Amino acid sequence: MACINYYQVNKNAGFTLVELIVVILLIGILSISIAPRFFGVSAYEDRKAIDELLTALRHTQQMAMNRGGGIQLVLTANNFTVQRSGGGNLRSPDGVTPYSKAFPDNVAVSSTPALPSTINYDRLGRTNAGYTITVGSQTITIEQETGYAR
Repeated sequence: MACINYYQVNKNAGFTLVELIVVILLIGILSISIAPRFFGVSAYEDRKAIDELLTALRHTQQMAMNRGGGIQLVLTANNFTVQRSGGGNLRSPDGVTPYSKAFPDNVAVSSTPALPSTINYDRLGRTNAGYTITVGSQTITIEQETGYAR
């Protein structure tokens, strides 16, 4: 019967120095490419702000068409508010009164025409003017003839 040398079997087990260096390099490369997604939240805040504003614009247009006009969205650099043209508060889709949302501090908002802007919708869902709103790095365009926001 042959004798098995256990020291020789265990001597071959494990990783070589080259394999360890390659694994460490791969982990380093992956961490450089993935880490900014976890620690950079400004793009997510921009996206959240633009989604909330688009939702509010479309909701404002629908309310104006349902109520025969007279609904407006007041947009400033810090927030937006949906209200009646005379100045009365309206309820948001989730039931909160007044329908007003603040933008995050690090989100820059600008508009053409300049802020503050009052976007009035008539009974057909049309706006009083065409608008271009920039939220962070993204842009919303509101067409005057249709009131469509994209």
